[in-house]
Amino acid sequence: MDSTNTQLLIDAAKSIIDNAVALQKGEPTGKKGMENYSHFSASVHSFQVYTFMDPEFESFQPLKDFQQAVAKFDEHYSKLRYEINVKADQKASKPDLEALQEQFEKLKQAFNG
Repeated sequence: MDSTNTQLLIDAAKSIIDNAVALQKGEPTGKKGMENYSHFSASVHSFQVYTFMDPEFESFQPLKDFQQAVAKFDEHYSKLRYEINVKADQKASKPDLEALQEQFEKLKQAFNG
């Protein structure tokens, strides 16, 4: 795998983590909740774009595991995309945030190993 592409992907994954933490700790509803979700969603989109830069990424299991963890965490907040008065259950999302952070660490190790 190309080291430049790998670094871009790791940086994009770190952005997902940073925005997931902000989402989990931020306002669970309203305009601010929607803004936080928008930032998270944008970082996920950027990450997804970077996954197409290297054909080897498609079959890289740690990357697939990270993507699954992102999707699981996103389930708690995706309703904020369209509804301003809906409240996200941040307490319920905490284990999935921790799993996402764990998968990020595994992804970094796999790329650096």
